[in-house]
Amino acid sequence: MKLTHVILYYPSMEKGGIEVNLRHLVKYFTNKGIKISLISNKINTTGLGLNKKKFKLIKTDTKFTNSFLPYRLLTSLFSIKKLIKTIKNNKRENTVVFSMQSSMVSILVSKFYKTKIVARNSEDPISSTVYADNYISSIIVFFLRFIIYNFADGILTNSHGSRKSLKLFLINKNKIKTIYNPYLLKIKKKPNYKKKNLILSIGRLVKQKNFETLIRGFSIFSKDNPGYKLIILGDGPEKEELKQLIKKLDCDKKIILKGWIKNTNKYFFTSKLFILTSLYEGLGNVFIDAVNNEVPCIYTNCKSGPNEILLGKKGGYQIKVKDHKELAKKIKKAVVDYKNSVAMVRYSKRKISRFLYKDVCPKYLAYLNKISKY
Repeated sequence: MKLTHVILYYPSMEKGGIEVNLRHLVKYFTNKGIKISLISNKINTTGLGLNKKKFKLIKTDTKFTNSFLPYRLLTSLFSIKKLIKTIKNNKRENTVVFSMQSSMVSILVSKFYKTKIVARNSEDPISSTVYADNYISSIIVFFLRFIIYNFADGILTNSHGSRKSLKLFLINKNKIKTIYNPYLLKIKKKPNYKKKNLILSIGRLVKQKNFETLIRGFSIFSKDNPGYKLIILGDGPEKEELKQLIKKLDCDKKIILKGWIKNTNKYFFTSKLFILTSLYEGLGNVFIDAVNNEVPCIYTNCKSGPNEILLGKKGGYQIKVKDHKELAKKIKKAVVDYKNSVAMVRYSKRKISRFLYKDVCPKYLAYLNKISKY
């Protein structure tokens, strides 16, 4: 049967690259005549020019924001009823559920109601378990994946590193497909902006992003380079803890937590370096922005994501996870030999078309079409 309807399941929308990817998929699918039912708490579709007859936002409940339970867990649980109702109200032979979050829940529901489902895994499942905030619950989730992921009709991952880890969970390895994020609308021309002594980082202020290593590394570097500032764009539960660390290191005037900024372009235009010290990543869309703007990058050697975007050590400076002393040395090296640093990021930019909306979205649609015909 021909695919005519995709149920996009993303119960708890997060700020950052994922919303960009989702918006691009919604736009492309609806332009191709595919009906989209998006189950989520929110999404900004302004400026997409969507055909409203082809797009429906089914909002998850948000009345429980003061609960002691994790918000993502609650949105997943309260969205089950929405998913069941959406499946029942549409022709299942023409529908595929595309789960981009809380996939184990959506896999179980879809299989019970005999509907095809593709689950998207956006991070390294092994590393996310090792570095989890709650180790016990993470171990439980880890073992549940071994059972539940095998019931999915397909598993999409956004990096080859993540795909390698996912193979551990599946009996049929052929179910796994790697398709990069449809993140970029266009490749920018060679920038011509005056750089300042700024170092940039962007991300949620959570354990995964490991901003502690970045702050400690920069504080060492800044002792011999007092003219530099570090700007961190993002928000999250570790904000107050990071503020205290910055104060302790006497870097109040050198490290600035700006919160979420809608338009990050001006920061990429003026920053000399981009650094992300994550414990693990799926892909890392912010690196795509950095490469597109030709901002030299320093990154941790986590198993998936940044290394693929930057084409290994030829495209950026790599450090070990949690090694703030090595980070300080690499920052110094990058600014001292800045001409070479720029040449490295331009090397990465040669293959940045892998993340273009117009090239990647057709691959998503083709894959979902393929799954619908099984």
